Amino acid sequence: MKPELSIVIVTYNAQDVILDCLASLESTCSSLGDDHVDAEVIVVDNASTDRTIALLRERPANVQLIETGYNAGYSGGNNAGIRASTAPLILLLNPDTVVHPGALRALVDFARDRPEAGLIGCRLLYPDGKLQHSCFHFPGLRTAFFGFFPLVPLDSTCNGRYPTSSYEQSHPVERLLGAALLVRRQMIEGIGLLDERTFPMYFEETDWCYRAQQAGWQVYYTPEATVTHHEAFSTSRYPERMSAAFYRSQARFFRRHYGLWAYAALKAIVVPGLLFWWLRSTRSWLFRRVTGQTWKRRARSYWEILWA
Repeated sequence: MKPELSIVIVTYNAQDVILDCLASLESTCSSLGDDHVDAEVIVVDNASTDRTIALLRERPANVQLIETGYNAGYSGGNNAGIRASTAPLILLLNPDTVVHPGALRALVDFARDRPEAGLIGCRLLYPDGKLQHSCFHFPGLRTAFFGFFPLVPLDSTCNGRYPTSSYEQSHPVERLLGAALLVRRQMIEGIGLLDERTFPMYFEETDWCYRAQQAGWQVYYTPEATVTHHEAFSTSRYPERMSAAFYRSQARFFRRHYGLWAYAALKAIVVPGLLFWWLRSTRSWLFRRVTGQTWKRRARSYWEILWA
């Protein structure tokens, strides 16, 4: 019989976190209690160069390992896992997460009770127990402006966040963070997989949420399932490269879903924004707050963002 849930985890140099993630799943998947979930676990490794593969090969046989042989990114790795999965519900899970007891059962039950939900997000917490924003409005020119000019707090509703009070109850949202994202196979069959060619990194789940709602599906958040997430475990190690990837995907999202006029308006924000960033980085270099190599990497990323 098919499992009721497929769990897809994409790894890249995740030796420090993957075992904790898998251990958090074992108690629920092997339990015979009320929170038991019949699940298959699929780990897709994007050509890790650390001990991730060795650690995974030491795991029990109930963890299916797929090696892509190259860095396929978030989208490509998850698509490979989805293709190999068999359950009607698929949980895309970052390797730097720890799933709390009962969370899998809560997500499966929530999806069963709301057949209109194509994607479902859960409550995400930082390791210190503080709430991590996981629900957002679709990006717009205002959020793009504040992305370059930090005139409001990062967690402000002006930056596209939902108010913290809204995280106490289940409700429809516009888009979700992809760190722990439940997806209905029926929705994927209707709108397609993640767009790995256009959005190999960043905005992939935003594009998915947008396409889902255009097709009539709902996107939900529920606090009934909780997951701890070590935010930006992989991307924080390559800040300049990831910044360029983020703004490249942002430009593609605007052009695809909002049209050329919105894309042109975005570029009118990007140009002065990059100038501001370049002047700030140059000042830091002159005052020896950053090295010349860091300044060069930043300047290179600004050039890539300009032409995105």
